[in-house]
Amino acid sequence: MQKIDTFSANSLKVLDKSFEEFKNRYIYNLSIYKKDERTLLGQKFHGLICFYIRGFDVSRLLSDLSLNELVFWQKLEKKLKLIRANFLKTEYSFLIKDELNNVPFYLTGRFDGIYKDENGYIIYDWKTLNLPKNPAYDLQSIVYLYASSKIYKTDKIKMRYLSIEKLETLDVDFVSCEKYKEKIDKILLKLPWFNFSSNNDLEFQELNF
Repeated sequence: MQKIDTFSANSLKVLDKSFEEFKNRYIYNLSIYKKDERTLLGQKFHGLICFYIRGFDVSRLLSDLSLNELVFWQKLEKKLKLIRANFLKTEYSFLIKDELNNVPFYLTGRFDGIYKDENGYIIYDWKTLNLPKNPAYDLQSIVYLYASSKIYKTDKIKMRYLSIEKLETLDVDFVSCEKYKEKIDKILLKLPWFNFSSNNDLEFQELNF
């Protein structure tokens, strides 16, 4: 079995739900990912928001929007205009090294926006689908807050989900690295290579899958 050492919030969600599904999707690459209309809408707005915050001319991108999408954008632009000066980065990809039982692994993902003010950092995530029902327990919140605390070396961080269509927001305050690491480790322990300290044990486990 191929050893996976890099994990996103999405792959951890799949692993937490079903080890078999994780194997099929991330080890054997058996899943077929189809982009639906909502996914395409999200991609369109992610790019538009990114360029707008960075101060680029977005008129060409706006010409590709439908009338309904233009209405969403006009409302969203009013909100972003007031805060865009405080964004440090947009579409920021991260890769954080960690370990479990002396086995190294990486957490990866992408922050839609990183906002900074006198109270600390806010990690923004633009949503075209529904906002998380339990954002404090959502693995995206856990992974992103944990990773951002490692990057900026502070606990003055929160996660903010923003609905593009409804302009609703959900905030998740930082709890502790220990709590986040405990949750991540608990999920990773479903994988054999984090349960065995020696190569011999690992090879034996792999042969029995």
